[in-house]
Amino acid sequence: MRMTLLVLLSALALSAQARNRGVIDTTASPHVKVRTFDLDAVRWTEGFWGDRFRTVSEKSVPGLWKTIQDPGNSANLVNLKIAAGLEKGQFHGNDWSDGDVYKVIETLAAVWLHTKDPNLDRQMDEAISIIAKAQTPEGYIGTQTQLTSKKRWGSLRYHELYNMGHLITAACVHKRITGKDNFLAVARKTADYLYGVFKPRPPELVHFDFNPSQVMGLVELYRLTGDPKHLDLAHIYTLMRGARPGGTDQNQARIPMRQETEAVGHSVTGPYLWAGATDVYAETGEAELWTSLVRLWEDVSYRKMYVTGGIAAINNGVSFRGDPVHEAFGFRYQLPNSIAYNETCANIAHAMWSWRMLGISGEARYADVVEQVLYNTFLSGWGLDGTTYCYANVLRRDGKEDRLLRNDSWDRWPATTTPGAPYCFCCPPNVARTVAELAGWAYGWSDNTVWVHFYGSNTLKTQLPSGAVVDLVQQTEYPWQGQIKFTFQQGTAQALAVRLRIPAWAESATLKVNGSTAKAALRPGAYAEVSRVWKAGDTIELGLPMQPRLLEANPKVEEARNQVAVARGPVVYALESFDLPAGVKPSDVALPVNAKLTARYDRSLLGGVTVIEGEGRLVRQGDWTNQLYRPLRPGKPESVPLRLIPYYAWNNRGVPYMSVWLAVAR
Repeated sequence: MRMTLLVLLSALALSAQARNRGVIDTTASPHVKVRTFDLDAVRWTEGFWGDRFRTVSEKSVPGLWKTIQDPGNSANLVNLKIAAGLEKGQFHGNDWSDGDVYKVIETLAAVWLHTKDPNLDRQMDEAISIIAKAQTPEGYIGTQTQLTSKKRWGSLRYHELYNMGHLITAACVHKRITGKDNFLAVARKTADYLYGVFKPRPPELVHFDFNPSQVMGLVELYRLTGDPKHLDLAHIYTLMRGARPGGTDQNQARIPMRQETEAVGHSVTGPYLWAGATDVYAETGEAELWTSLVRLWEDVSYRKMYVTGGIAAINNGVSFRGDPVHEAFGFRYQLPNSIAYNETCANIAHAMWSWRMLGISGEARYADVVEQVLYNTFLSGWGLDGTTYCYANVLRRDGKEDRLLRNDSWDRWPATTTPGAPYCFCCPPNVARTVAELAGWAYGWSDNTVWVHFYGSNTLKTQLPSGAVVDLVQQTEYPWQGQIKFTFQQGTAQALAVRLRIPAWAESATLKVNGSTAKAALRPGAYAEVSRVWKAGDTIELGLPMQPRLLEANPKVEEARNQVAVARGPVVYALESFDLPAGVKPSDVALPVNAKLTARYDRSLLGGVTVIEGEGRLVRQGDWTNQLYRPLRPGKPESVPLRLIPYYAWNNRGVPYMSVWLAVAR
């Protein structure tokens, strides 16, 4: 099998020069249906994601760069300076902190692509020079061992592969964007070192890749360089997982991945592994691997995902096989609200994985989940000011009556060592790099077809391999409004198909071409296609229904039984105590099934959001002091005015009582 794979990889590597500058590059991947555009082909112009890109550029990036200069921060350049012999001192931070520095550099590269800020270019070169000096002659790099008494590969908890994986990924993005080889040289040296260590598949390291970002990184390095050993090593890592007795569910190592039936264990390490395995499948086409990935994705998305897109149900517990787990998937349909963990990095990892599954299959269900994550539990991890964050993303908060769990906090915390802030820096640069690169997720292509995955005001300027020039302007106020207009800036010499995703929630979408109803199937949860020879000025207009709607959970989700959530378009809403009469909490409110809800855009609130207003039923709780149970006491119905805000914007006005799920009054 090894020889067969290497022959295949060598053949595939022949086309390696035909690579693009995508956030991932599937231009020549043989088992991908919808391929990626260059990062600079799409640019946000205004609106929802344009505003957020500017926030990253103007607020988040300067803050992150300043933070990693702080020797007291858990992730910092100082450790690398010490390892490089440029400064004296001791290691400070977490075992995974180097990787978070590399994510900052990746963010700088993605922002520089659009701003061409020379200061960002200087900062990247400065950091890369330090990293190159810190790397050992044989290619190892890891300040958590280089500056301490820890032995290389002494524990999977040292996160060596996590750090090196983020280095390789960041270096690939940096090379594609800047054209420079300085970071790529470090990455190739690192990958060659890892190949020497893991190619023999040493049994003592079989369970080693905890938080395996290196699988994605190695496939991207293969796509960039065409060197087949990088893909071979990525494939080896997928084979090693669970290959010998002694593994645990915590890092998905008890059962071989291709035989696993359920998503278990840490909710970052799992999606990172599965995203990397999806990249491996894109290049190898291994059928057993794809079958397992679909099975695991369906388990996560259909049985273990919150309505907001979050995927980490439990802080500490046990798997259904009895293994201790933390920051982990729960049992099937186990989705607690006030103790939900939903680490921001886990939610991002789920979106990264689902986006890759979309590219392989072209199935809209994967894009629906990505969008569910992006507008809800992803953005809830990022403060509206662009410089504060949440590590955990609960769905209910009872003010300061709740007990905080690992890395949770009452207020959003700055990405610094501020007293009381969580000591883990992994989420801030992960949020920033995702927003900075998100334009690269919006579209895809196949043959003579442009696929529109996600909506937002932007421009798409590119040329397909067929020679067709695509010059599109998209204008929309999505997600606040459902009207989306595409205008061709120049014509096409041949027929070009445009496929637009109809979200699963869009039951009555409309589609027009040049003002006339298009003859296209508009099925929720699928892509609608229009194809013709386009002229300059031609338009496509998609209309998506944006009425507020009530959602209920599967009855097996006990924590949401007899409750409803409110959504509008892709946005899930929450009720905060700030928007209720004094003394009233979300737990005091029931929402009638026939409630009349209206949407109103409020420019002055929370940076500009559409709120949902209506009337609820007040349920007086009375005094429950020293009472766990009591006889049911029907109360006199009272009405209460409601104003719900997008869930992602909660906890930006102080510490609230908040709930996504509300009791239903039938």
